[in-house]
Amino acid sequence: MPATLRPALLKPVIVLLAAAIFAIDAFTPLDSAIAVMYVVVVLATVLAWPRHVLAVTGICLVLTVAAHLCSTWFGIVNSSLARCAVSLAAIGISGYLAHAGARATARLLEREESLRHSRAQLAHATRVTTLGELAASIAHEVNQPLAAISANGEAALRWLRRDPPDPDEVRHALERMLADTERASEVISRIRALARRGEPQVAPVDLGGVARDCAALLQRELASHGTALALDIAAGLPPVRGDRVQLQQVLINLLMNGMQAMAPHGGQLRLTVAPAGAGVRIAVTDQGPGIPTHEVGRLFEPFYSTKEDGMGMGLPICRSIVESHGGRIAALPGGSGATLEITLPAGGTGSPA
Repeated sequence: MPATLRPALLKPVIVLLAAAIFAIDAFTPLDSAIAVMYVVVVLATVLAWPRHVLAVTGICLVLTVAAHLCSTWFGIVNSSLARCAVSLAAIGISGYLAHAGARATARLLEREESLRHSRAQLAHATRVTTLGELAASIAHEVNQPLAAISANGEAALRWLRRDPPDPDEVRHALERMLADTERASEVISRIRALARRGEPQVAPVDLGGVARDCAALLQRELASHGTALALDIAAGLPPVRGDRVQLQQVLINLLMNGMQAMAPHGGQLRLTVAPAGAGVRIAVTDQGPGIPTHEVGRLFEPFYSTKEDGMGMGLPICRSIVESHGGRIAALPGGSGATLEITLPAGGTGSPA
């Protein structure tokens, strides 16, 4: 039976097939082990009723014996006991193997689900840790619109105290306050999105917008480390289908790694987002000491880090996220500094974990 056939359609097909095999075996003069065809019924049951493989196997065994008795009783064909024995053995063996395969598949699916849940928890813990490291930058980004709101409020009061008051200037000040309020709300929303814990939200994502959000969030952190961030974002980028928060987590991690690689003297960090064939390419390039050729292949191993105080989990989590989006991440050796490159398919082919 084709694996793509829906279980709802497969169930009546299995019943009809079993009935047809029984009728042919019991009431036709075929001198062959037609009951061996029950093996097809047993194998199809793995797709339709995976928990009832042994029960269906037992039914097929009973039908085989019944057909043998019917053919002998009615004398339509001198069926041999050997034919019945061969059929029973084939059905029993296939039923046992199918049952064992179905149980192994179920256990594998359970483990995969448990692994996916563990990866999601680890990614969330890493995001929360990153937010803790960016506390000063977050406070600075929130304080900027709040300070602007306060300044515009004082300006509005001054225009109201004038004799006569200037309502137009008051209106302009209030409009600026509303704009700054919305900006502060957007900052809080981005931070809450990074801190949230839940299932991935798959949707079309503008990677250019994700890059700009990351640059804004890291602005103060980069400045405190003497790092200048150069953004090179191409226009007209195709959208990538995936989880915006997860992709933002990947970019923040790569930018933080590049910034720390250039410590304590700082330097220029370049973030490039550009079309690449049928997808989008993201590259983060620093001016640090670079990556030794013999370490390139180990960068994405769990618990391996080139930093003395590194946990070695950031890049493995990034790789897991990128691959779940159908993409690829790699370190490019050679030259001064280091470049980490991500390619993601336009539209997305993966299913974020």
